[in-house]
Amino acid sequence: MNTIKPLDHIAITKPYVPGGKLHGATGPVAMLASNENPFGASPLAVAAIEAAAKGGLQVYPDPDYGALREAIAKAKGIADASRVVTSAGSDEIIHLLTQCYAGPGDEILFTEHAFSMYEVSARAHGAAAIKAPETDMTAGVNAILGAVSPKTKILFLANPNNPTGTMLSLEALKSLQDALPPHVLFVVDGAYSEYLGPDYEAALRDLVDRRDTTVMMRTFSKIYGLAALRLGWAYMPKAIADTFQRIRGPFNVNTLAAEAGIASVGDEAFLKLSRDHNTAWRARLTEGLNAIGLTTPPSHANFVVSEFGSAERASAAFQYLKDQSILVRAIAGYGLPTKLRITVGSAEDNQRVLDALKTFTATR
Repeated sequence: MNTIKPLDHIAITKPYVPGGKLHGATGPVAMLASNENPFGASPLAVAAIEAAAKGGLQVYPDPDYGALREAIAKAKGIADASRVVTSAGSDEIIHLLTQCYAGPGDEILFTEHAFSMYEVSARAHGAAAIKAPETDMTAGVNAILGAVSPKTKILFLANPNNPTGTMLSLEALKSLQDALPPHVLFVVDGAYSEYLGPDYEAALRDLVDRRDTTVMMRTFSKIYGLAALRLGWAYMPKAIADTFQRIRGPFNVNTLAAEAGIASVGDEAFLKLSRDHNTAWRARLTEGLNAIGLTTPPSHANFVVSEFGSAERASAAFQYLKDQSILVRAIAGYGLPTKLRITVGSAEDNQRVLDALKTFTATR
């Protein structure tokens, strides 16, 4: 009889469910489930990986990641690189911040349809997961503030949000920041911020500088196309960065990821190519899906969310697309069972999903 049992809060924690892969498909597969960049990674990043691999994989990475932090700071207009921290994807930042600042008896706050890793991390560390209601899949300042309590230790807010694609304005973010009590760490998840351009990125950076209780976290998995390497970073007040570095693993980012990050973070041509493609095709997808009766509101990220009218019809559409070797994301686990999330992919894949759903809606 097994007497080794996990802690109670671990036993009830549900694991994160990724977008998945299509196995055994015949013909080309359209992977539109995980918000990946259809152009892959920057050619500069690929060259940097190849050079780093030839340079010797037996050597540990620089534990300080000084070159990577400096490259990020330079590209993002951050004056003090010591306030930049690096991570194995932004998921690690979520976990380490939770480990630093919340535990049993505390509360972690996020919105109703937020990125599910916030809840996973809260429960994994014994904290209560509190959800503020959304209106039309959009976070609201008053709703968030109404859910804050003396036990709230961290507010995680993705802006734009995954999986809904909605966002708060910069003025709303500032209003929320100003109204939060000083015992709440405000973590703004900017995973999709590059799709809004440098001005928005700079505004998020400046948000951190307005208050010493605000963190901005980012990822290289989306527009930079480095999802396979698991690389993230965050900009923090000095005291929070110092606390974070106490428990960060000494070699949490591998050398190939670090070198790819250094090479790609300043590749403005690749960013513009990716952003322009996304902007154009996101509009075309939205228009095309609405035209066939699948209500698809505006999105601010690299995906759109379409309404199918019922959970059964959404499930049928998901399977229909899968049978056509097109994988999109079912988001019933986010409390949105009647909707599907569709990544903005290559021009060919975008047209494939539009054509397939046009056929589907004509018969069902």
